[in-house]
Amino acid sequence: MEIGKDWTERPSKITNWSKDIDYVMFVDENGNSDIKDILKCISKNAKVDDNNKFFTVTGVIFTREQYAIARKQIDELKNTYWKNGSYMYKNNLKKVCFHSREIRRKEGAFDINLINYDSFISELTNLLKGLDYKIISVTINKEEYLLKHYQYNVYNTAMCFLLQRYIYAMKSNCKGIVMLEARGKDEDYILLNEMKHIIFETGIRKVTSNELSDRILGIYFNPKWNQGYDNTFSGLEIADLTSYPIHKYIRNNKKDKAFLALENKIDKYPDYINKGIKVFP
Repeated sequence: MEIGKDWTERPSKITNWSKDIDYVMFVDENGNSDIKDILKCISKNAKVDDNNKFFTVTGVIFTREQYAIARKQIDELKNTYWKNGSYMYKNNLKKVCFHSREIRRKEGAFDINLINYDSFISELTNLLKGLDYKIISVTINKEEYLLKHYQYNVYNTAMCFLLQRYIYAMKSNCKGIVMLEARGKDEDYILLNEMKHIIFETGIRKVTSNELSDRILGIYFNPKWNQGYDNTFSGLEIADLTSYPIHKYIRNNKKDKAFLALENKIDKYPDYINKGIKVFP
């Protein structure tokens, strides 16, 4: 799909970007934006589980040239550890997909009996450290959010901040698109409508709707794999691999090896707190 108005009508995927697009931001999330359990804990004056307290959205931002290099290097790494870079997923041969949870749990393609796991992790870490991209991330502390009586949708609030920082991270007069992972038709419609509301109607603090609609030329929802399962959308994989370490860092207030490997990619590093990484409130 080329850039056009179709993206505003329904959740759409994109495989080709027109030449007027300078940047693409791939987005992933950790935790959930639901507040029901938090409200119950607050009403009972009970402790909120830290694993449910935080909701994080993370964007990885590439120029066209940077992304072409990233795709090539990720494919080369897959071909090193799997024949033709592919794995049999439930009787269906697909290109290996780098999924943070499966990698951490050593499941599926990442089973230690299938690959040299330690060597793979080392090469993957070096790859992520060597690629050229920017990270921006927003975490909502849902307990504090509710205690301060904010009424806005948690996901909407996080995406407002993320889009704002995307505009800040782009060079002046440049334009970009956003790619999220497709989940389900109904869920994607809800997210699309929320994003359209921000871009075309409300704007964001310090960024008007006119600027947003002029500089963000599309919101797209792509699956993990292309239609033939012989390729993946590498940017979504990188967003997945970077979002969890940031979410974990906010939750535990500790920088583990995975976080340290990507820390200098965070926008405005080393002075990234409340800039490249924002925690709200």
